[in-house]
Order: sequence, then C-alpha cells, then structure tokens
Amino acid sequence: MADMPADPNSGAAGTEYLTIKALGTLGHEVDAIWSDGLPRRIRHGNIHYLLELPFAYEHRMLERLRSADYDVVHVNQPHGYRAARTLARLNRRTIFIHRSHGFELRVERDLKPWKERYDKDNRLFLKRLASRALTDALSYNCRSIARHADGHIVYASQCGQFLEEELGVRKEQIAVIPAASPNAFVESPAPTMTSERLKRVLYVSQFAFFKAPMIVAAVMNHLSETDSDLEFTWVCSKQHHADVRALLSENVRTRVNLLDWKCQEELMHAYDAHGIFLFPSFFEGFGKVFLEAMSRGLCVVAADNSGAHDVISNGEDGILVPTGSVDSMVNSCLRLLGDAELASSISRAAAKTARSYTWDRVARETVAFYEDRIAAKATRSK
Repeated sequence: MADMPADPNSGAAGTEYLTIKALGTLGHEVDAIWSDGLPRRIRHGNIHYLLELPFAYEHRMLERLRSADYDVVHVNQPHGYRAARTLARLNRRTIFIHRSHGFELRVERDLKPWKERYDKDNRLFLKRLASRALTDALSYNCRSIARHADGHIVYASQCGQFLEEELGVRKEQIAVIPAASPNAFVESPAPTMTSERLKRVLYVSQFAFFKAPMIVAAVMNHLSETDSDLEFTWVCSKQHHADVRALLSENVRTRVNLLDWKCQEELMHAYDAHGIFLFPSFFEGFGKVFLEAMSRGLCVVAADNSGAHDVISNGEDGILVPTGSVDSMVNSCLRLLGDAELASSISRAAAKTARSYTWDRVARETVAFYEDRIAAKATRSK
C-alpha cells in the first residue's frame, strides 16, 4: 500500500511501481493499493498523515486480509503504524514490512543546520508554533512504526543506521536495498564521453529545499564565470522556473536551458546530451536520478550522503564532495573539465556500476528479506 499514484516516472512512486513489476516477473503475486484506493477527505497533507492515513491503511489491510491469506503486508510510509500494530495483535503468520523513502525524523535532523543557514522562517509566531506541534505529533507515527513493524526496507545505509541508533530497531530487522535505474536506461550502451558532452552540465530534480537548489545555482554561477563555453540545463517542474531564475546570476540566466519535467524516455535523451551531472542534495532517501545519470555515462558530482554515499566510489565512478560545499563542487567540475582522460574513465566506470543496480536485484533482495522475516516470526511463535 502506498499513498501516491501508480506513476513509474515519479521518484518514490516509481520505486514502488517498478519493485512490484519486478516481483511479478519473479513469479510473486502482488496486490497493490495506491492513493486512488485510499480515502482522502482532509486536504492538508500533514493533517491527513496524522489523522486520516493511519486509519485508512489499517482499514484497507483488514479488508484484504478477510479475502486472502497474504505472506506480507508491505506499506510505504510510517503512517502505516496502526496497520502494523493491528496485524501483530491478530497473531497471524503474515509479516508487516515498512519501506521508507527517507525517514522523516532523520530528514528533520539533517536539514536543521541548512535551514538555519538558508531558510529563515518568517511566518507569524502562531503559524510556526502550529507547524512545530504538527511535526512533533507526526513523530509519533515514525516511532510507532519502528516499534511495531516486523521489518524495515530503506535505500541507504545512513537511513538504516538512523533506525538502529536513534529508534532502537534491531539490525536484523533492517534491509538496505538500493534502488535502480529504469530498464530502458541500462538496456542500451551509454554514449561515449566527448569534449562536447563534457561542456554540458545537467541538473534534474524537483524544486524543493532538501534538494539544495541554491547550491546548484551557486555552482552554475561560479562555473559560468570560469568557462564561457559551458552550457547548463536544469530540469524541474515548469511552475518553479521563475524560482530557479531568481537564484541564478544575470549572466547565467541566458545560458541555462530550463526544461519542464519529462517522461523517462525524454529524460534519457537529456542525460545522453550532457557530460556532468550535479547532485548536491542536503538529504535524500536514495536519490534515483544520480544513478540514472551514471547509467548514461555522466560524471556525477554528488554530495556525500544518502544513496550516492553508498554507490559512488569517489574518484572512480563519480566524485563525492562535502554536503553543502559550493567550492568543492565547483573545483570537482573544473577538475573534470581539465582532464578529459579522467572524465572518460569515470564515465565508463559509472555506466558499469549503474548496470549492477537492477530492478531484478531489488526484487530478489526484497524477497530474501521477506523470507528472513517470515522465518523469524515463525520461530518466535513456536
């Protein structure tokens, strides 16, 4: 169950969608409930998560359990804690697995220093107070899912460490299973790195604070002053293009090609036309786009956190820099631009690394974790 539309082109939704498809390919039966199958009367997102979604997950689970004998109930988001607790009380052999796309408590912790630097909250006191109270209330969902789920699947080791160290989840209850690129991205060879590709810098992401758009803009601003031949492309929803322009210097605005969000096939063409990919996020549950870029042979310059921290071998198939460091990201780009041999080597290695992260692998590791948790529950019930 996932409170999002079944969209393979989306981030978290795409991961759930493609995992389900890969599980089916392996011969497993998966019944999916998406957002259109969950009641939504409360429009406010966080209030919906707090007051409505936990009950919706629980009710839908109980409906399905009356009609079928499932091995696994797999729920996206910590708001399934009521379902997890109820399933435990039913004393069935069915296990409850929670998959996190970035544990909210860790998001809040990791973003705090960056919000203090870049995002001054100028809202009225009462609005800030209400927001703080809502955030504190939602933390109950996170702590409850940690306590009641039989297992947790996360994409990055840092999320696994947070569950273990901060929320007391046992190590054997945690599986770190990285995401993968779309099959179309790895079915054809990545294009060769050329001097023309290397002169084109790409950024693909939703426009959100945790994605660090101000860092992207600062890097582009610096690079434009250093090399007048560089070209820049920024892909995000068209509704945020004005926000992007506001971050860019006057000199760069005319050199940045702003593109609306694209389907996977169109996005692959954009990757293939560029040589350097910026990935400076302050936080990610995984951050699938950097792996997509690697699969098409781009030289990824990424903040050293989340999925990039686990996947990239620094200097071999990508470059890792300290999170939030504009200078390090700029210098890494200049290093690539000044060393075509290094760029070509990283490009080839990136494409090879990305091809080892497949949806078949995701499905097989997911099934192995399910089986381990089923066996553990059976042992406990004896």
